[in-house]
Amino acid sequence: MKLNLQRLSYPKIGSIADEFLTKYNPFFSLPIPIEEIAEGKLNIEIIPIKGLRQKHDVDGCLDSTLSRIFIDLDLYVKNENRTRFTIAHEVGHLILHNQMFRKLNITTEEDIYKLTVNTTDEDYGWLEYQAYVFAGNVLVPKAAIIQEVEKRLGKIPDKKFLPEEIFPISQELLEVFKVSGEVLSRRLGKEGIIKTDGSP
Repeated sequence: MKLNLQRLSYPKIGSIADEFLTKYNPFFSLPIPIEEIAEGKLNIEIIPIKGLRQKHDVDGCLDSTLSRIFIDLDLYVKNENRTRFTIAHEVGHLILHNQMFRKLNITTEEDIYKLTVNTTDEDYGWLEYQAYVFAGNVLVPKAAIIQEVEKRLGKIPDKKFLPEEIFPISQELLEVFKVSGEVLSRRLGKEGIIKTDGSP
């Protein structure tokens, strides 16, 4: 099935994520309480499923009623940061792709295969990329990451910090945002806080 999927840019998704946070976490409390937002404000039920990753090669999936997120039980119990990212990722599908998910007819964990079977590789890649970007921007908001870095290292220089200059405070930042090092590093690069390969 070919989806009529809008190709949203990174800045556009960042803007949508900011609007989402303004509505659902207006005081920008950190770490962003994504599970509480999902359950308490979006009325989504988080359903841990034993062996979800092993059986279906996914950490989580939004169902087509847009009211449940299936999530791997082992992940949910043992890895708080990945759980938070998985929930934010699936909420991203809700915000960005709700019409498409309604059409996929995913109502049980066994239906998750429909996501890959009923979408082209290109569309599936865009679906996942956009939800990934949304999750990163929601869990590590631009204003918050700039504020937290400047609080510790002073004003961000025009030439950007070198990654090794951020390293001494990286553990603190990981604790503030409750995300993986990969997510934090990507957000620092995308917001022009650290120098990345090819950046001026």
